Amino acid sequence: MLDAFKSLVLNYSYEPLQFCTARHAITMVFGGRAEELDSAGYLVRTPSTSFELPTVIRVLKMVRRNRKKGLAFSKKNILRRDNYTCQYCGLSNHPLTVDHVNPKSRGGKTNWTNIVVACKTCNLKKGDRTPLEVNMKLVRLPRKPDLFLLSFHPDRMPMLKSGKSTCQTISWPNL
Repeated sequence: MLDAFKSLVLNYSYEPLQFCTARHAITMVFGGRAEELDSAGYLVRTPSTSFELPTVIRVLKMVRRNRKKGLAFSKKNILRRDNYTCQYCGLSNHPLTVDHVNPKSRGGKTNWTNIVVACKTCNLKKGDRTPLEVNMKLVRLPRKPDLFLLSFHPDRMPMLKSGKSTCQTISWPNL
C-alpha cells in the first residue's frame, strides 16, 4: 500500500532530487537521514504509535549531482518533456507512444531532437514517413530539455497538493 504513494525528495539546498516511495521516505526520516517538510494528511498507524505520511522530505546531507551529464534520455523523460501530449494532434487522452520524427529506416537517430510523443492513431498514420510527407505538423519541435525543465510541479503530483480535507488511515499490516 505504501509503495503506491510517492514523496518528493529535496536536496539539503531544497532543490528537487527525485520522487521515492512513501515507504522509503518513512525509512529515511526515522533513520535520521531526512526531515519531513510536508504531509498530505494520510495517517500511518503502528501498534505503538501513529504518524502522518510524508509527501515532501529533505535529506540532511548535501547530495552532489553531476550537472555535465544532463537529464537521462528515457521514455519517461520524453513523456515528461512533451507533457504527456501527442505532438502531432495535441491530444493527451489516447494511448501514447514515442515516435521517431525522421524514421530509423531513413537514418533517423534515437536522441532528444528526433523523438516525440505520439498517440497510436497519429503514429500509425505517419508510419515510416516523415511528417512533411504525410502533411502532419509538430505542435512543438523536439529539443534536449534543460535539467530543470521537467519540473516537480504540484499539479503533476496530486499527493503534493495542500488540500488536506480528510485524514485517511493506513493500517500497519498493509506496510
